Amino acid sequence: MKYRLLFSLLALVLAGSLAWAAEPAPAPQALAAAAGKSVDLTFLHINDPHGHTAPYKAEDGRDVGGYARLATLIEGARQTSKAARVFLVHAGDEFSRGDALTESTHGAANIAIMNQLGFDVWTLGNGEFYTGWPVLKARIGEFKGAALAANVTVHDTKEPVGKPYVILQAGPVKVAFFGLCWLQPMDASYFTFRVADAQETAAALVPELRKQADVIVGVTHHGSWLDKRIGGAVEGIDLMIGAHTHQVLEKGEHAKSPSGRDVLVVQAGEYMQYLGRVDMRVVKTDGVWRVSQSSAMLVPIDAKVKPDAATAAFIAKLSEASGKTPAPAK
Repeated sequence: MKYRLLFSLLALVLAGSLAWAAEPAPAPQALAAAAGKSVDLTFLHINDPHGHTAPYKAEDGRDVGGYARLATLIEGARQTSKAARVFLVHAGDEFSRGDALTESTHGAANIAIMNQLGFDVWTLGNGEFYTGWPVLKARIGEFKGAALAANVTVHDTKEPVGKPYVILQAGPVKVAFFGLCWLQPMDASYFTFRVADAQETAAALVPELRKQADVIVGVTHHGSWLDKRIGGAVEGIDLMIGAHTHQVLEKGEHAKSPSGRDVLVVQAGEYMQYLGRVDMRVVKTDGVWRVSQSSAMLVPIDAKVKPDAATAAFIAKLSEASGKTPAPAK
């Protein structure tokens, strides 16, 4: 009875968050860009929060993290950016090693928060699979954005775990996001799934996406070493937003595609210590949109950032429904 009441309450909160996170109307700058020859794009990204929904003390003593602070930074970027669209991207490992709120709701509270903040894309991390397919399938169903996993299917049924890709509009520019995952071989749920080779999956998928979109972004959960290898081997990728190895890549790293195109590779550390940001300019030449420049940076999520009051209240409501406060994660 207790758990039935808990998940009923969470269902009501999730329903509210899904309504809140509906696709926004095009920004004025997006409409203006349609008449020009260049379009600016902004990508905000996080990875490997591991259930750190609340602020905590880092090993070096800094007061960091928290989704309410993240919300402040996201809203600030949306308000000040001159980009045709600001995309919000999660590269995975939201659930594993989570705090009390994460564990008690099996990640349902986390999805509600992600919906509240308006995440567009979420590639599944290996930690998302630890609770098994039925729980993960429920969480994917609750997520308002696109849950990506191009190289993972259910072993017995061959059912796709997530979408292989999604194409989103930014003014006149179409941006394709594809997702690549990695699963922990020693995990009990590993044999429930089939995991195809990430590079082979990208090599088959990207040429098809190039026919449909102007900018190609890989959102991956397997480490920057593989992001750079794929970016250097598969023609047509513009940006790789990565995770899993918890790397703090302040200005990103680079790979060269077979034709010499620059592929920016980014990752934003761990446990919500940073919000990653990529600013990209796309220029139309001979009727084709091409990336002309891109840059990366990391924005600290620390005590200097004032928590967003609405998000803090939303998380408090989730905590009240679950009976668990989002204390520091394990």
